[in-house]
Amino acid sequence: MNELRLTAPISWLDGIDIKTGKIIQQDHPQRGESLAGRIVYVPHSIGSTVGAYTFFALKKYKTAPIKIVLEEPDSITISAELAGISVELKGAKEIKLENRDIREEFRRYLEKEASISEAEGFVRIHSVHISGVSYATIGDTGKEWLKNMENEIKFKVAATTNPLGMDLYRWKEMGIPENFAREQMNIVESLIKMGAIPSFTCTPYLAGNLPHYGEHISWGESSAVSFINSIIGARSNREGGAKTIIAAATGYTPLYGRHLDRNRKPTIAVEVEGDLNRLVDYYALGYFIGKEYPNSVPLFKGLKKLYIPELKALAAAGAASGSIEIFHIPKITPNLFKRPSKSIRVNLKDLKATLDELSTFSGGSDLVVIGCPHLSLDEFKRIVSLINGRIATIRFWLYTSRAILSQIERSGLIHLIKSFGAKVWADTCMVVSPLEDMGIRKVTTNSTKAAKYLKTLRGMDVEVLGLEEIIERYSIPA
Repeated sequence: MNELRLTAPISWLDGIDIKTGKIIQQDHPQRGESLAGRIVYVPHSIGSTVGAYTFFALKKYKTAPIKIVLEEPDSITISAELAGISVELKGAKEIKLENRDIREEFRRYLEKEASISEAEGFVRIHSVHISGVSYATIGDTGKEWLKNMENEIKFKVAATTNPLGMDLYRWKEMGIPENFAREQMNIVESLIKMGAIPSFTCTPYLAGNLPHYGEHISWGESSAVSFINSIIGARSNREGGAKTIIAAATGYTPLYGRHLDRNRKPTIAVEVEGDLNRLVDYYALGYFIGKEYPNSVPLFKGLKKLYIPELKALAAAGAASGSIEIFHIPKITPNLFKRPSKSIRVNLKDLKATLDELSTFSGGSDLVVIGCPHLSLDEFKRIVSLINGRIATIRFWLYTSRAILSQIERSGLIHLIKSFGAKVWADTCMVVSPLEDMGIRKVTTNSTKAAKYLKTLRGMDVEVLGLEEIIERYSIPA
Protein backbone atom coordinates (compact mmCIF):
# COMPACT_ATOMS: atom_id res chain seq x y z
CA MET A 1 0.00 0.00 0.00
CA ASN A 2 1.37 3.39 -1.02
CA GLU A 3 1.54 5.35 2.24
CA LEU A 4 3.25 8.58 3.30
CA ARG A 5 3.73 9.53 6.93
CA LEU A 6 4.32 13.20 7.63
CA THR A 7 6.51 13.67 10.68
CA ALA A 8 5.77 17.41 10.97
CA PRO A 9 2.60 19.52 10.57
CA ILE A 10 1.72 20.76 7.10
CA SER A 11 0.53 24.17 5.87
CA TRP A 12 -2.07 23.34 3.24
CA LEU A 13 -2.20 26.88 1.81
CA ASP A 14 1.47 27.36 0.94
CA GLY A 15 3.06 24.00 1.69
CA ILE A 16 1.80 22.01 -1.33
CA ASP A 17 2.33 22.41 -5.06
CA ILE A 18 -1.22 21.79 -6.26
CA LYS A 19 -0.15 20.82 -9.82
CA THR A 20 2.23 18.07 -8.69
CA GLY A 21 0.98 17.27 -5.20
CA LYS A 22 4.54 17.68 -3.89
CA ILE A 23 5.36 19.12 -0.49
CA ILE A 24 7.16 22.44 -0.94
CA GLN A 25 6.97 23.68 2.64
CA GLN A 26 10.36 25.01 3.67
CA ASP A 27 12.21 22.82 6.20
CA HIS A 28 9.50 20.14 6.15
CA PRO A 29 11.08 16.68 6.70
CA GLN A 30 9.11 15.24 3.75
CA ARG A 31 9.76 18.16 1.39
CA GLY A 32 9.76 16.87 -2.21
CA GLU A 33 7.46 13.94 -1.51
CA SER A 34 4.17 13.79 -3.41
CA LEU A 35 0.76 13.23 -1.81
CA ALA A 36 -0.83 12.20 -5.10
CA GLY A 37 -2.67 8.88 -4.96
CA ARG A 38 -1.32 7.99 -1.52
CA ILE A 39 -2.69 7.41 1.95
CA VAL A 40 -1.19 10.29 3.90
CA TYR A 41 -0.79 10.31 7.68
CA VAL A 42 -0.85 13.89 9.01
CA PRO A 43 -0.17 15.10 12.58
CA HIS A 44 -2.23 18.28 12.06
CA SER A 45 -2.10 21.44 9.95
CA ILE A 46 -0.48 24.81 10.62
CA GLY A 47 -0.94 28.25 9.10
CA SER A 48 -3.85 29.75 7.21
CA THR A 49 -7.40 28.45 7.38
CA VAL A 50 -7.71 29.22 3.65
CA GLY A 51 -5.68 26.07 3.08
CA ALA A 52 -8.99 24.19 3.13
CA TYR A 53 -9.55 25.28 -0.47
CA THR A 54 -6.31 23.58 -1.57
CA PHE A 55 -8.11 20.23 -1.53
CA PHE A 56 -10.43 21.33 -4.35
CA ALA A 57 -7.40 22.26 -6.45
CA LEU A 58 -5.66 18.96 -5.71
CA LYS A 59 -8.75 17.10 -6.92
CA LYS A 60 -8.91 19.23 -10.07
CA TYR A 61 -5.28 18.50 -10.98
CA LYS A 62 -5.60 14.83 -9.98
CA THR A 63 -2.82 15.23 -7.42
CA ALA A 64 -4.91 14.59 -4.31
CA PRO A 65 -4.21 11.86 -1.76
CA ILE A 66 -6.76 9.05 -1.77
CA LYS A 67 -7.10 9.29 1.99
CA ILE A 68 -5.82 11.42 4.87
CA VAL A 69 -5.41 9.90 8.32
CA LEU A 70 -5.15 12.46 11.11
CA GLU A 71 -3.26 11.95 14.33
CA GLU A 72 -5.42 14.55 16.08
CA PRO A 73 -8.57 16.52 15.16
CA ASP A 74 -7.99 19.41 12.76
CA SER A 75 -10.87 21.32 11.15
CA ILE A 76 -8.84 22.56 8.18
CA THR A 77 -7.71 19.08 7.16
CA ILE A 78 -11.17 17.62 7.74
CA SER A 79 -12.40 20.07 5.07
CA ALA A 80 -10.84 17.70 2.52
CA GLU A 81 -14.07 15.72 2.85
CA LEU A 82 -15.90 18.55 1.04
CA ALA A 83 -13.61 18.00 -1.94
CA GLY A 84 -14.24 14.25 -1.93
CA ILE A 85 -11.04 13.22 -0.13
CA SER A 86 -11.63 10.75 2.68
CA VAL A 87 -10.38 11.80 6.12
CA GLU A 88 -10.10 9.46 9.08
CA LEU A 89 -9.01 9.44 12.69
CA LYS A 90 -8.24 6.05 14.19
CA GLY A 91 -10.79 4.92 16.74
CA ALA A 92 -13.39 7.55 15.82
CA LYS A 93 -16.97 6.78 16.85
CA GLU A 94 -20.06 7.83 14.92
CA ILE A 95 -21.82 10.96 16.26
CA LYS A 96 -25.23 12.06 14.98
CA LEU A 97 -26.76 15.53 14.60
CA GLU A 98 -30.43 15.16 15.45
CA ASN A 99 -31.69 18.32 13.72
CA ARG A 100 -33.22 16.96 10.52
CA ASP A 101 -34.04 20.42 9.15
CA ILE A 102 -30.41 20.77 8.08
CA ARG A 103 -29.54 19.99 4.48
CA GLU A 104 -28.50 16.35 4.34
CA GLU A 105 -25.04 16.76 2.79
CA PHE A 106 -24.12 19.43 5.33
CA ARG A 107 -25.45 17.33 8.20
CA ARG A 108 -23.38 14.38 7.00
CA TYR A 109 -20.29 16.57 6.83
CA LEU A 110 -20.78 17.92 10.36
CA GLU A 111 -21.38 14.38 11.63
CA LYS A 112 -18.17 13.21 9.94
CA GLU A 113 -16.23 16.12 11.44
CA ALA A 114 -17.70 15.38 14.87
CA SER A 115 -16.84 11.69 14.59
CA ILE A 116 -13.28 12.31 13.39
CA SER A 117 -12.81 14.89 16.14
CA GLU A 118 -14.29 12.75 18.91
CA ALA A 119 -16.64 15.65 19.66
CA GLU A 120 -18.97 15.78 22.65
CA GLY A 121 -21.89 16.46 20.34
CA PHE A 122 -22.82 19.72 18.64
CA VAL A 123 -23.32 23.32 19.72
CA ARG A 124 -25.29 26.20 18.23
CA ILE A 125 -23.03 29.05 17.19
CA HIS A 126 -23.61 32.79 17.52
CA SER A 127 -21.53 34.00 14.56
CA VAL A 128 -19.25 32.98 11.72
CA HIS A 129 -16.26 34.64 10.10
CA ILE A 130 -15.55 33.38 6.59
CA SER A 131 -11.98 32.91 5.37
CA GLY A 132 -11.06 32.02 1.81
CA VAL A 133 -12.52 35.12 0.15
CA SER A 134 -9.70 36.29 -2.13
CA TYR A 135 -9.46 34.97 -5.68
CA ALA A 136 -5.66 34.99 -5.25
CA THR A 137 -5.84 32.25 -2.61
CA ILE A 138 -8.87 30.10 -3.49
CA GLY A 139 -8.50 30.33 -7.28
CA ASP A 140 -10.93 28.95 -9.84
CA THR A 141 -11.72 25.77 -7.91
CA GLY A 142 -12.76 27.67 -4.79
CA LYS A 143 -14.69 30.21 -6.86
CA GLU A 144 -16.59 27.42 -8.63
CA TRP A 145 -17.46 25.69 -5.34
CA LEU A 146 -18.89 28.94 -3.96
CA LYS A 147 -20.79 29.50 -7.21
CA ASN A 148 -22.38 26.07 -6.87
CA MET A 149 -23.43 26.92 -3.32
CA GLU A 150 -24.79 30.45 -3.86
CA ASN A 151 -28.36 29.51 -4.80
CA GLU A 152 -28.52 26.42 -2.61
CA ILE A 153 -28.14 27.89 0.87
CA LYS A 154 -28.94 30.91 3.00
CA PHE A 155 -26.90 31.72 6.08
CA LYS A 156 -28.64 31.26 9.43
CA VAL A 157 -26.22 33.29 11.57
CA ALA A 158 -24.30 36.54 11.11
CA ALA A 159 -21.31 35.84 8.88
CA THR A 160 -18.59 38.43 8.27
CA THR A 161 -15.97 38.05 5.56
CA ASN A 162 -12.18 38.08 5.30
CA PRO A 163 -10.17 40.42 3.01
CA LEU A 164 -10.50 40.34 -0.76
CA GLY A 165 -7.61 40.45 -3.22
CA MET A 166 -8.32 44.13 -3.94
CA ASP A 167 -9.92 47.32 -2.67
CA LEU A 168 -13.54 46.90 -3.71
CA TYR A 169 -13.88 50.46 -5.02
CA ARG A 170 -10.33 51.51 -5.93
CA TRP A 171 -8.92 48.36 -7.48
CA LYS A 172 -7.95 50.14 -10.69
CA GLU A 173 -5.93 52.65 -8.68
CA MET A 174 -4.16 49.71 -7.01
CA GLY A 175 -3.13 48.35 -10.40
CA ILE A 176 -5.19 45.16 -10.14
CA PRO A 177 -5.56 43.38 -13.51
CA GLU A 178 -9.12 43.53 -14.88
CA ASN A 179 -9.41 39.75 -15.21
CA PHE A 180 -8.53 39.33 -11.53
CA ALA A 181 -11.06 42.00 -10.55
CA ARG A 182 -13.80 40.30 -12.56
CA GLU A 183 -13.20 36.92 -10.93
CA GLN A 184 -12.94 38.53 -7.49
CA MET A 185 -16.33 40.21 -7.97
CA ASN A 186 -17.86 36.83 -8.86
CA ILE A 187 -16.74 35.55 -5.45
CA VAL A 188 -18.18 38.62 -3.72
CA GLU A 189 -21.53 38.12 -5.47
CA SER A 190 -21.67 34.46 -4.43
CA LEU A 191 -20.99 35.28 -0.80
CA ILE A 192 -23.55 38.09 -0.67
CA LYS A 193 -26.21 35.88 -2.28
CA MET A 194 -25.70 33.39 0.53
CA GLY A 195 -26.12 36.13 3.12
CA ALA A 196 -22.58 37.12 4.02
CA ILE A 197 -21.87 40.52 5.56
CA PRO A 198 -19.37 42.31 3.26
CA SER A 199 -16.94 43.35 6.01
CA PHE A 200 -13.83 42.15 4.14
CA THR A 201 -11.48 42.38 7.11
CA CYS A 202 -9.27 40.02 9.11
CA THR A 203 -10.16 41.95 12.28
CA PRO A 204 -13.96 41.51 12.44
CA TYR A 205 -13.84 42.11 16.20
CA LEU A 206 -12.94 45.75 15.38
CA ALA A 207 -15.64 46.03 12.70
CA GLY A 208 -18.88 44.97 14.39
CA ASN A 209 -18.54 41.19 14.87
CA LEU A 210 -17.45 41.08 18.51
CA PRO A 211 -18.40 37.88 20.34
CA HIS A 212 -19.01 37.71 24.09
CA TYR A 213 -16.99 35.84 26.68
CA GLY A 214 -17.87 32.14 26.54
CA GLU A 215 -19.83 32.35 23.26
CA HIS A 216 -19.44 29.47 20.82
CA ILE A 217 -18.63 30.68 17.32
CA SER A 218 -17.16 29.22 14.13
CA TRP A 219 -14.46 31.45 12.67
CA GLY A 220 -11.91 31.09 9.94
CA GLU A 221 -8.95 33.52 9.74
CA SER A 222 -6.41 32.03 12.11
CA SER A 223 -5.29 35.38 13.57
CA ALA A 224 -8.86 36.35 14.49
CA VAL A 225 -9.50 32.93 16.07
CA SER A 226 -6.43 33.30 18.25
CA PHE A 227 -7.43 36.84 19.23
CA ILE A 228 -11.01 36.11 20.25
CA ASN A 229 -10.13 32.88 22.06
CA SER A 230 -7.34 34.59 23.97
CA ILE A 231 -8.39 38.21 24.49
CA ILE A 232 -12.19 37.98 24.44
CA GLY A 233 -12.64 34.48 25.83
CA ALA A 234 -15.02 33.36 23.07
CA ARG A 235 -14.72 29.80 21.75
CA SER A 236 -13.77 28.67 18.27
CA ASN A 237 -11.43 26.26 16.53
CA ARG A 238 -9.36 27.25 13.49
CA GLU A 239 -12.04 26.52 10.93
CA GLY A 240 -11.22 25.76 7.33
CA GLY A 241 -12.55 28.34 4.86
CA ALA A 242 -15.06 25.95 3.29
CA LYS A 243 -16.20 24.75 6.73
CA THR A 244 -17.17 28.33 7.66
CA ILE A 245 -19.69 28.26 4.81
CA ILE A 246 -21.22 25.05 6.22
CA ALA A 247 -21.31 26.50 9.72
CA ALA A 248 -23.03 29.68 8.52
CA ALA A 249 -25.59 27.67 6.57
CA THR A 250 -26.46 25.37 9.48
CA GLY A 251 -25.78 27.36 12.65
CA TYR A 252 -23.95 24.39 14.18
CA THR A 253 -20.42 23.18 14.79
CA PRO A 254 -19.10 20.05 16.55
CA LEU A 255 -18.15 20.51 20.20
CA TYR A 256 -14.45 19.71 20.46
CA GLY A 257 -11.03 21.37 20.56
CA ARG A 258 -10.96 24.93 21.89
CA HIS A 259 -14.69 24.83 22.60
CA LEU A 260 -13.88 22.71 25.66
CA ASP A 261 -12.22 23.95 28.87
CA ARG A 262 -9.76 21.08 29.03
CA ASN A 263 -8.25 22.09 25.67
CA ARG A 264 -7.82 25.75 26.58
CA LYS A 265 -5.37 25.25 29.44
CA PRO A 266 -1.79 26.48 28.97
CA THR A 267 0.68 23.78 27.97
CA ILE A 268 3.90 25.79 28.08
CA ALA A 269 5.08 28.84 30.05
CA VAL A 270 7.10 31.31 28.00
CA GLU A 271 9.41 33.47 30.14
CA VAL A 272 10.19 36.56 28.08
CA GLU A 273 13.55 38.09 29.03
CA GLY A 274 14.09 41.74 28.14
CA ASP A 275 11.74 44.59 27.33
CA LEU A 276 9.78 44.37 24.10
CA ASN A 277 9.63 48.03 23.07
CA ARG A 278 8.62 47.65 19.43
CA LEU A 279 5.53 46.16 17.82
CA VAL A 280 7.76 44.06 15.56
CA ASP A 281 9.14 42.33 18.69
CA TYR A 282 5.67 40.96 19.44
CA TYR A 283 5.35 39.75 15.87
CA ALA A 284 8.71 38.02 16.31
CA LEU A 285 7.75 36.48 19.67
CA GLY A 286 4.50 35.02 18.35
CA TYR A 287 6.24 33.71 15.24
CA PHE A 288 9.06 32.11 17.25
CA ILE A 289 6.69 30.25 19.57
CA GLY A 290 4.39 29.19 16.74
CA LYS A 291 7.32 27.76 14.79
CA GLU A 292 8.97 25.97 17.72
CA TYR A 293 5.77 24.85 19.51
CA PRO A 294 3.14 24.87 16.74
CA ASN A 295 0.18 23.31 18.56
CA SER A 296 0.86 24.70 22.04
CA VAL A 297 -1.18 26.91 24.35
CA PRO A 298 1.43 29.42 25.55
CA LEU A 299 1.32 31.29 28.86
CA PHE A 300 3.42 34.41 28.26
CA LYS A 301 5.22 35.76 31.33
CA GLY A 302 7.07 39.06 31.59
CA LEU A 303 5.01 41.06 29.10
CA LYS A 304 3.89 44.55 30.13
CA LYS A 305 1.62 47.27 28.78
CA LEU A 306 0.06 45.34 25.95
CA TYR A 307 -2.64 47.00 23.89
CA ILE A 308 -4.67 45.96 20.86
CA PRO A 309 -1.75 46.23 18.35
CA GLU A 310 0.58 44.00 20.40
CA LEU A 311 -2.16 41.44 21.06
CA LYS A 312 -3.09 41.35 17.37
CA ALA A 313 0.56 40.81 16.49
CA LEU A 314 0.96 37.89 18.91
CA ALA A 315 -2.23 36.26 17.65
CA ALA A 316 -1.41 36.64 13.96
CA ALA A 317 2.21 35.53 14.13
CA GLY A 318 1.70 32.41 16.23
CA ALA A 319 -1.15 31.28 14.01
CA ALA A 320 0.88 31.86 10.83
CA SER A 321 4.07 30.00 11.78
CA GLY A 322 2.19 27.36 13.76
CA SER A 323 -1.40 26.58 14.69
CA ILE A 324 -1.73 28.49 17.94
CA GLU A 325 -5.42 29.09 18.61
CA ILE A 326 -5.23 30.49 22.14
CA PHE A 327 -2.64 32.00 24.52
CA HIS A 328 -2.69 33.45 28.01
CA ILE A 329 -1.11 36.52 29.60
CA PRO A 330 -1.54 37.09 33.35
CA LYS A 331 -3.73 40.12 34.23
CA ILE A 332 -4.50 40.73 30.55
CA THR A 333 -6.38 37.77 29.11
CA PRO A 334 -9.63 36.64 30.79
CA ASN A 335 -9.03 32.88 30.82
CA LEU A 336 -7.60 31.80 34.18
CA PHE A 337 -5.71 28.51 34.41
CA LYS A 338 -2.84 27.08 36.43
CA ARG A 339 0.76 27.50 35.31
CA PRO A 340 1.94 24.52 33.22
CA SER A 341 4.89 22.38 34.29
CA LYS A 342 6.86 22.95 31.07
CA SER A 343 8.70 26.27 30.74
CA ILE A 344 11.05 27.91 28.23
CA ARG A 345 12.91 31.23 28.04
CA VAL A 346 12.93 33.57 25.07
CA ASN A 347 15.25 36.57 24.85
CA LEU A 348 15.77 39.49 22.50
CA LYS A 349 18.51 37.61 20.64
CA ASP A 350 15.98 34.89 19.74
CA LEU A 351 13.59 37.51 18.42
CA LYS A 352 16.27 39.24 16.34
CA ALA A 353 17.27 35.89 14.85
CA THR A 354 13.64 35.27 13.89
CA LEU A 355 13.41 38.59 12.05
CA ASP A 356 16.78 38.06 10.35
CA GLU A 357 15.70 34.61 9.18
CA LEU A 358 12.55 36.00 7.57
CA SER A 359 14.36 38.86 5.80
CA THR A 360 15.87 38.20 2.38
CA PHE A 361 17.27 41.68 1.61
CA SER A 362 18.20 44.96 3.30
CA GLY A 363 17.38 48.28 1.62
CA GLY A 364 16.11 49.07 -1.85
CA SER A 365 12.48 48.00 -1.39
CA ASP A 366 9.77 48.45 -4.05
CA LEU A 367 6.92 48.81 -1.57
CA VAL A 368 6.22 49.17 2.16
CA VAL A 369 3.11 47.30 3.38
CA ILE A 370 1.70 47.81 6.88
CA GLY A 371 -1.51 46.28 8.23
CA CYS A 372 -1.36 42.51 8.65
CA PRO A 373 -3.67 42.12 10.54
CA HIS A 374 -5.65 45.20 9.51
CA LEU A 375 -4.66 48.43 11.23
CA SER A 376 -6.68 49.73 14.18
CA LEU A 377 -7.43 53.39 14.83
CA ASP A 378 -4.70 53.50 17.51
CA GLU A 379 -2.17 52.14 15.04
CA PHE A 380 -3.04 54.86 12.56
CA LYS A 381 -2.52 57.47 15.27
CA ARG A 382 0.89 55.96 16.01
CA ILE A 383 1.84 55.97 12.33
CA VAL A 384 0.78 59.61 11.95
CA SER A 385 2.94 60.60 14.92
CA LEU A 386 5.97 58.98 13.25
CA ILE A 387 5.45 60.36 9.73
CA ASN A 388 4.65 63.92 10.80
CA GLY A 389 6.94 66.29 8.89
CA ARG A 390 8.29 63.57 6.58
CA ILE A 391 7.80 62.49 2.95
CA ALA A 392 7.86 58.90 1.70
CA THR A 393 10.59 58.05 -0.81
CA ILE A 394 8.91 54.84 -2.04
CA ARG A 395 5.34 53.54 -2.13
CA PHE A 396 3.73 53.11 1.30
CA TRP A 397 0.52 51.06 1.43
CA LEU A 398 -1.52 50.84 4.64
CA TYR A 399 -4.30 48.25 4.99
CA THR A 400 -7.43 48.39 7.13
CA SER A 401 -11.13 47.60 7.27
CA ARG A 402 -13.68 49.91 5.73
CA ALA A 403 -15.05 50.48 9.26
CA ILE A 404 -11.70 51.88 10.47
CA LEU A 405 -11.16 53.75 7.20
CA SER A 406 -14.33 55.75 7.86
CA GLN A 407 -12.96 56.68 11.30
CA ILE A 408 -9.65 57.99 10.00
CA GLU A 409 -11.47 59.91 7.29
CA ARG A 410 -13.80 61.57 9.81
CA SER A 411 -10.94 62.32 12.22
CA GLY A 412 -8.79 63.96 9.55
CA LEU A 413 -5.90 61.49 9.95
CA ILE A 414 -6.26 60.54 6.30
CA HIS A 415 -5.05 63.99 5.18
CA LEU A 416 -1.81 63.66 7.18
CA ILE A 417 -1.26 60.19 5.75
CA LYS A 418 -1.78 61.44 2.20
CA SER A 419 0.58 64.39 2.82
CA PHE A 420 3.26 61.87 3.74
CA GLY A 421 2.64 60.07 0.45
CA ALA A 422 1.04 56.88 1.71
CA LYS A 423 -2.14 55.24 0.43
CA VAL A 424 -4.75 53.50 2.57
CA TRP A 425 -6.57 50.50 1.13
CA ALA A 426 -9.68 48.86 2.57
CA ASP A 427 -11.22 45.42 1.92
CA THR A 428 -7.88 43.82 1.07
CA CYS A 429 -4.49 42.66 2.30
CA MET A 430 -1.00 42.48 0.85
CA VAL A 431 -0.88 38.71 1.37
CA VAL A 432 -4.00 37.93 -0.70
CA SER A 433 -3.59 40.45 -3.53
CA PRO A 434 -1.64 39.71 -6.74
CA LEU A 435 1.41 41.88 -6.07
CA GLU A 436 3.48 39.67 -8.36
CA ASP A 437 1.28 40.76 -11.29
CA MET A 438 1.74 44.44 -10.43
CA GLY A 439 5.49 44.70 -11.00
CA ILE A 440 6.42 44.39 -7.33
CA ARG A 441 9.33 42.15 -6.33
CA LYS A 442 10.77 43.46 -3.03
CA VAL A 443 8.49 44.28 -0.11
CA THR A 444 9.16 45.72 3.36
CA THR A 445 6.83 45.05 6.32
CA ASN A 446 6.76 44.92 10.11
CA SER A 447 4.52 41.82 10.17
CA THR A 448 6.05 38.37 10.41
CA LYS A 449 2.78 36.86 9.18
CA ALA A 450 2.91 39.05 6.09
CA ALA A 451 6.59 38.21 5.59
CA LYS A 452 5.91 34.47 5.62
CA TYR A 453 3.10 34.55 3.10
CA LEU A 454 4.58 37.25 0.89
CA LYS A 455 7.48 34.87 0.33
CA THR A 456 5.58 31.60 0.00
CA LEU A 457 2.39 32.78 -1.74
CA ARG A 458 3.44 35.86 -3.66
CA GLY A 459 7.07 34.92 -4.37
CA MET A 460 8.41 38.21 -3.00
CA ASP A 461 11.74 39.10 -1.45
CA VAL A 462 10.94 40.44 2.02
CA GLU A 463 12.52 42.85 4.48
CA VAL A 464 11.18 42.78 8.07
CA LEU A 465 11.84 45.86 10.20
CA GLY A 466 10.26 47.77 13.04
CA LEU A 467 7.84 50.52 12.04
CA GLU A 468 10.21 53.24 13.23
CA GLU A 469 13.07 51.76 11.18
CA ILE A 470 10.87 51.49 8.10
CA ILE A 471 9.88 55.14 8.25
CA GLU A 472 13.45 56.24 8.92
CA ARG A 473 14.78 54.18 6.01
CA TYR A 474 12.11 54.97 3.43
CA SER A 475 11.22 58.62 4.05
CA ILE A 476 12.97 61.98 4.38
CA PRO A 477 12.21 65.24 6.25
CA ALA A 478 9.68 67.37 4.34
